[in-house]
Amino acid sequence: MNYHLRSIPQTLFRALKLRFLVGTVLILLLPGPVFAIDIEEVVWGFNNQQTRSKCIPLSILLRNNTPEAFDEPVQLNRLQYGGSKVGAPLIRKVFLAPFSSHWVQFYPYIIDSYQADWSLNWGPRFIYGQKLTRGENNIDSNSGLYPVRSRVILSRSDALVKKVGHFKQFPEELFPPSVTATDSLDEIIIGHVPRWDAARKVSFMDWLYQGGVVHLLPDDTTGENLIFTTSMVELNSPLEFFRIGEGLVIRHTLKMSQLTENALNTAVSTVHDKEAENIRIHPSEVRQGKTGDSQYNSNSYGDFNSRLMHQLSDLTHPDHNWPLIYLMSLLYVFMIFPGCFLFNKRQKSSRYRNSLLFILFTVVCFSTIFWSIGKRGYGEKTTINSLLVAEPLQGNYFDTTCWINSFVTDGGKYQFTSTGEGSLFTTAQETERINGFIANGTDGIFQADIPAFTSRPFLYRIKIPFTKPECHIVDYQLNHDGNLEDLTLEVQPGLPASHSRMQILFREKLYSVSQTEKNNSSIFKLKQEGVLPLAAWRTKLDGNSNYVTRNSYGYEEKEISAVYSELYEALVIKSLDLNTEAQVANYRGHPSRIKLFYYCDIPDEFKLKTDVLGDQQGRILFVYDVALPEKQIAENNESPDQ
Repeated sequence: MNYHLRSIPQTLFRALKLRFLVGTVLILLLPGPVFAIDIEEVVWGFNNQQTRSKCIPLSILLRNNTPEAFDEPVQLNRLQYGGSKVGAPLIRKVFLAPFSSHWVQFYPYIIDSYQADWSLNWGPRFIYGQKLTRGENNIDSNSGLYPVRSRVILSRSDALVKKVGHFKQFPEELFPPSVTATDSLDEIIIGHVPRWDAARKVSFMDWLYQGGVVHLLPDDTTGENLIFTTSMVELNSPLEFFRIGEGLVIRHTLKMSQLTENALNTAVSTVHDKEAENIRIHPSEVRQGKTGDSQYNSNSYGDFNSRLMHQLSDLTHPDHNWPLIYLMSLLYVFMIFPGCFLFNKRQKSSRYRNSLLFILFTVVCFSTIFWSIGKRGYGEKTTINSLLVAEPLQGNYFDTTCWINSFVTDGGKYQFTSTGEGSLFTTAQETERINGFIANGTDGIFQADIPAFTSRPFLYRIKIPFTKPECHIVDYQLNHDGNLEDLTLEVQPGLPASHSRMQILFREKLYSVSQTEKNNSSIFKLKQEGVLPLAAWRTKLDGNSNYVTRNSYGYEEKEISAVYSELYEALVIKSLDLNTEAQVANYRGHPSRIKLFYYCDIPDEFKLKTDVLGDQQGRILFVYDVALPEKQIAENNESPDQ
């Protein structure tokens, strides 16, 4: 009997041990999602850098190590320093054949160039994943203070992402299929005809049209000029340099190994000087008067996009009945004590139970009162406030950046889309985890949970179809200092009639203009007064400028139209991609091109598609870049600079 009793624990132990071993073996044999894919290579942006305040292409080479096909969504998550997820995850569907590799591309927004931790997740409820951490060799010590200039070599698909000579290679197959993801690319060196699909060809030409710089090298086998086809035929011009829109194409006779940073900088400067001479401006006149960086702050004031969204959120702010709230708060404290104590003393029986019921009733009653008083402070009106910057592309399209704040009175999950191509959504913040997701691309969508009587700010980039007015300079006059004396600009068909501000920027000065309508076109003429140096706006980058004033007791009341008007200067600076006081103070525009800024109400074509049922209001800044045609300065023009 004792023997049998002693053998029971041993039998149970052996059975449990056997089950544990069998379970472990079965788990290892199962092709679970945690073992499904591996990350072979990661490429940040175009030059393997995290470019601050921009959505960059993040290319990840994934490999399926199993005999089963991998066909499920994957998530890209931003991580805080403690490892917790913040923002809205970027999600996309991935298919990997057995034992195959494939590049997958996301478009994350970079707030801080030193913030390096992201994670790629998959599986049930996305519980499996790997961390993506930027290597130390990719960190630029100046990237937190100055924009990193992205100048890369376009390499063939089979080339590795590495540095060749003075520049890094960027595989052609990783070029984004939409211009909205090319903000972090400045210049590209091409020595072969890339094998691109139609979408990537259009994306490249859109990027070039908007101001990109292309350095064309001869064919590395024949030594002849490269021959491009379909939508890239404009690159076949035999000229030494030429413009496509605002973009610049320069032909070089040097070999790839002979190219240096100094050689490319010299080539670009030489072209700018020749273009200035075509309108009889001497290059020395363009460069004079540059202010030293030391006179102004070279540090940026945090994330500019986040501040714009925060300013939009303040357009819908609480206007509570604070005296009533304070009175009810004091009454609530009195009801808890000594109210509960006095109520308890009057009870003859069941004091403990009645006191608990009294406290419960007080809490429920006052919670309802505070909820009712608080929500009515917002006016109970669902509103979407928007700011947009739109720059024309080839055809009837505009490359658009949008800052949105959606305030709702009824909580729930809402979806945001837009009519256009290449939507890139981002919450542009690293403090709050959002219940929702972002799916960027052709049919981009942002879904987010918005509690009642709260706001959801976000940013998105999109290429929007819209009838593009054509700009034509009818006449202009320069004085002997190379500044605008007079200018007549025709825009046909006319821009939206309801505008609030319009200016022309030439070199470093802003000129006020007047507008008249004529035969379905708008005529802009320079005013004789109202010339302002752009440097006067250098303080507009400060987070305290252009801000809806608030204090501990409430808000300074301002008309919404006045607030939008005050944000005009910030949008102009943003459209010029300036981030510090020094950059604004030292800005020198192209010596032979002007920019037209036209600030007006948002046309319906640019408004969001959403299930948020409320008013959409805001402003859009149209930015046109136009070259001054060749013209001699009148010999009798002796007018001083205004």
